[in-house]
Amino acid sequence: MLKYKYMKNLKLWYLYDFANSFASSVVIFYFPLILLEAKVPDFYIGASTAISTLVLLILYPYMGKKSDFDTSKRLRYIRASSVFMALVLILIAIISGLYSVASLPILLILCALYIIFQIAFQGSYVFYTAQMQELEESGHNKNKLSSVGMGLGQLGNAVSIGLMSFIVGAGLVIFGLTGKSLALFLGAILFTILGIPYLIQKNKYLKKENQKVYNLDNNNNKSLVANLTYFKSVFSKIYKNKKIFYFVIGYALVADSISTFQVYLSIYMKKVFLLDDKTIGVMGAISLFSLFLTCMVYGHFEKRFKNKKFVLIVGGSVYLFVFSLLAVIPPVKIYIILALISTGIAYGLFFPIARSIYSDIIPKENQAEYFSSFVIFERSAAVFGPILWLGTFYVFKNFGEDVQYRGSVFFLVLISLFGLFFLKKSFRI
Repeated sequence: MLKYKYMKNLKLWYLYDFANSFASSVVIFYFPLILLEAKVPDFYIGASTAISTLVLLILYPYMGKKSDFDTSKRLRYIRASSVFMALVLILIAIISGLYSVASLPILLILCALYIIFQIAFQGSYVFYTAQMQELEESGHNKNKLSSVGMGLGQLGNAVSIGLMSFIVGAGLVIFGLTGKSLALFLGAILFTILGIPYLIQKNKYLKKENQKVYNLDNNNNKSLVANLTYFKSVFSKIYKNKKIFYFVIGYALVADSISTFQVYLSIYMKKVFLLDDKTIGVMGAISLFSLFLTCMVYGHFEKRFKNKKFVLIVGGSVYLFVFSLLAVIPPVKIYIILALISTGIAYGLFFPIARSIYSDIIPKENQAEYFSSFVIFERSAAVFGPILWLGTFYVFKNFGEDVQYRGSVFFLVLISLFGLFFLKKSFRI
């Protein structure tokens, strides 16, 4: 009976990773294009990302701690985050479809909704990832969990982008929405439908510990000062453990270069490689499918890979190489496709293994607390990436857009190099 209970939860856990990709992928892929078509400066995306990170920084370490004392809270938080994700995405779709995005009030409303979406999505990731510990304790292999879960999530991204590219290209109109706005709306609907089985399950991830300490520490949980104080204490613990500290710094820098490129990927494909929306969507789906295959192959054969740290470094190094290629290759489709397939392989090696290694080196009883910090380090670095991207863009303003964008991508190589340096330093401790 116990095995069946957790096997059921495992399948639903995988399903949610697949489901939420339909929401996140359309935001990452189509929201920047909506702003680009309205000739909105890239600044608004970077600023919105920075603001969402600041909110995450204040709230999630404390909420992660609460869920570690009572792990049933993790599913509750994921449910709340999922509701916000779906509702906000529908609002973004309706507003962007019916009103002029170039209007400053509408633009600010859309950016505010984008911020809320990012907070909800990243928050759900904190608690969802922390559930790996419960699944491992029930007999599942954590490395396989991480890779297969990531792979199914990326399969969801590939299916979503492929489907939405067809819909956008077909010019369908549903509820008065068409094109990219319709893609956002349908992403929310599909996420909701596919996510329901996981969200309505009985809460079996239940483990209350240290309840006396929790109650004492929970007295001022609504205080902003208490949240900030706790945030400081969490990062103090991370800083004192140099192995964890160097790991999260290295991970954050590599993840920053990757997430920055993801934010501007669709814009880059259009501006530098002169691709239309449908072609961009097809190429994105190809890259994501290669990512899915990488995760599934690694998840199946992970026991044969004895050195996870080596595989992690390889994944980061491939990304570094691909950034260099994308900065110099001509707008030839076969080159672009090969580069994007390589990014999928690199992503599939780097991210699932990173969260598996991190789960190994942090205290088992404080998974959500430490994973909240893991996400915040990643998101905090993602503030600097867009800023440096825009700074590089400004430096090359006299050389034309092609040089500006290519120079910005090449700068991501330097960020990745620093990240790999700190990861290797962590492994030597």
